[in-house]
Amino acid sequence: MRSRFRLPALAMLVTGAIVLASQALAGSLDLAYKNVGLSIGNSKRFTGLRINAVDRGIERIDGVNLTLGRPGKNPHGIVNGVSLAVVGADAAALNGINAALIWISANRLWGLNLSLIGLGADEGITGIAIGGIGVGGDKVTGLAIGGVGVGADELTGVGAGLVGIGGEKIDGLVIGGIGVGAEVMRGVGIGGIGIGGESLGGIVVGVLGVGAENFKGFGLGGLGVGAETLKGVAVGGLGCGAEDFTGFGMGGLGIGAERLRGGVVAVLYAGCHDARWFTAAAYNRVESNMVGLQIGLLNITGVLNGVQIGVLNYVGNNPAWARILPVINMHL
Repeated sequence: MRSRFRLPALAMLVTGAIVLASQALAGSLDLAYKNVGLSIGNSKRFTGLRINAVDRGIERIDGVNLTLGRPGKNPHGIVNGVSLAVVGADAAALNGINAALIWISANRLWGLNLSLIGLGADEGITGIAIGGIGVGGDKVTGLAIGGVGVGADELTGVGAGLVGIGGEKIDGLVIGGIGVGAEVMRGVGIGGIGIGGESLGGIVVGVLGVGAENFKGFGLGGLGVGAETLKGVAVGGLGCGAEDFTGFGMGGLGIGAERLRGGVVAVLYAGCHDARWFTAAAYNRVESNMVGLQIGLLNITGVLNGVQIGVLNYVGNNPAWARILPVINMHL
């Protein structure tokens, strides 16, 4: 009978102490030696196990910090160890294992961070961050997973969002259920619909498409890949296009480039203003200079230094009798 009575009585005693301490806000009940042990209430500095209703104005906590209610302002507070919050956690820095049912907010987060709704850090997140809705920070390093998305000025590591990933600078592996967007991205990017940015490099895959001002690497777009400057390999379900294309491209229907230095293969059409190496499609057209090889049903070139192979071939800089020829035409 005595053992059954002790647990409820102890629970009531602890709960009562927490309530009384939270009402005072500035006070705490400490069972400690040299500030090490058990603290119930809003102690400012403590080492050990600390249980409080509302954290407000804390300075430094080392150990395990359990918070029940919505935190107040803690602009200079540092928690090292384990921080568990029923509602939310807030401090200047949370280092270690940090978990909250609703949200986590800090200037800096380091370690393992888990929140049912979301978490954010003004200055940066280092380690593992998982938010039921989202994760956000100035600089995120490590693994970041947001139920809806992840946003950061700088993201280094692995990022995944059911809707998308966004940032100014991304280095690593990012997966966006709908898409990925960044000013600068280097690494591997996968977007359910697409990927876009000012400068993309590495391996990027967009179920619908990939677009960038400058692209360098391997790009795969369900519909297409487009860029002002493209260096590398581009594969588009419908087509690929670039003003300045260096490398190799494949397009289901067509490929277009203002300036081509490499090779392109398309089912229907390959069109360029100036090209070097080769183009292959049912219809190949180079408006100005073609240096290399054209293979298709119909090949048209303004100025050729190379060979055409097709059903009908036109070379603008050949003599009149040799401008239009079947099977093969050339100008060397």
